[in-house]
Amino acid sequence: MDLPLAWQRFLDAARQRVRVDFRVGVYLVFGVLAFIVLLPIAVVRLLQGRVVLAALEAVVIVAIFGMLRHAWRGGDLDRLGIAATVLITSAGCAIAALSPIGLFWLFPIVMAGAFLAPTWLSLPTCLGVMAFLWWQGETLKALGEPLAVLAAMGVNGVFAAIFAHHAGERRAHLEQLATRDALTGAENRRAMDEALAIALQAVRRGGRTPAMVILDLDHFKAINDRFGHEAGDRVLRDFTRIVQESTRSCDRLFRFGGEEFVLLIEHADARAVEGAFARLQAALRDGLVLGDGTVTVSGGAALPVAGDKVDGWLGRADAALYEAKAAGRDRLVVAPPP
Repeated sequence: MDLPLAWQRFLDAARQRVRVDFRVGVYLVFGVLAFIVLLPIAVVRLLQGRVVLAALEAVVIVAIFGMLRHAWRGGDLDRLGIAATVLITSAGCAIAALSPIGLFWLFPIVMAGAFLAPTWLSLPTCLGVMAFLWWQGETLKALGEPLAVLAAMGVNGVFAAIFAHHAGERRAHLEQLATRDALTGAENRRAMDEALAIALQAVRRGGRTPAMVILDLDHFKAINDRFGHEAGDRVLRDFTRIVQESTRSCDRLFRFGGEEFVLLIEHADARAVEGAFARLQAALRDGLVLGDGTVTVSGGAALPVAGDKVDGWLGRADAALYEAKAAGRDRLVVAPPP
């Protein structure tokens, strides 16, 4: 059965986001469970007159939807994972203290925390939950076999942390193979297409405005002809290193093809782009010398506008790059708004 077009678009966007970072998928699962499980339970609690418990569960539901929204909008998932683990674990302990049956929610909460937060937090969080249950006492007494419950909780937390750690390493390795250029170590065209699409989505939702700069090494063919392809490859690797060292950690460099690269600068206007390019030029003069001269770069920059598509954004940056080359190279041209 064919899905409605809106749902199909949503599912396609969700698959794309999860491919970029699987933690977005964890928040999506949390959101679905909050809607189809926690929300009905909170309503039942309210109808039963257990107002405090219903209110606490409502707070958890609102927090989960807020975290899902932040993750979907491209927020910092590392910080969000830490905050989510602390918040949801604290709420789970409070619910377990109010209702012994709530203890069973702590098992998936501890497991999810292993995937959302780093190991240095997830394992102490599991131990903290066990210590709280032992100190509180009443919840374990109500269910009986307190040592068995605590042992199961500890095993659950340890195995989840181990699995999450190895899965994260495996994912990072596979992502590097799939999204990194083998020669330079810069991200490749596939990663660039995904990053630009996500950046435009963030712009449409009112997020931070990024800037794109297409960088082209000047007279690169002459470098290959004069010094050989091995020297040319070394220039490409050194250029990648210098760009990454002279830009912020949140900025991303992609190899567009040949001697062309795309630099995605987060939260930037035309002045910030010009400043970043000037720093790059200075770094190249100091660090990329070949033969009797330095290697220079030309740049074409463009800022996204409302309703922009990736091709249109790239096209404006490419046209600006052409102007920079025609004007004598070793310079930056920022495309005017369309």
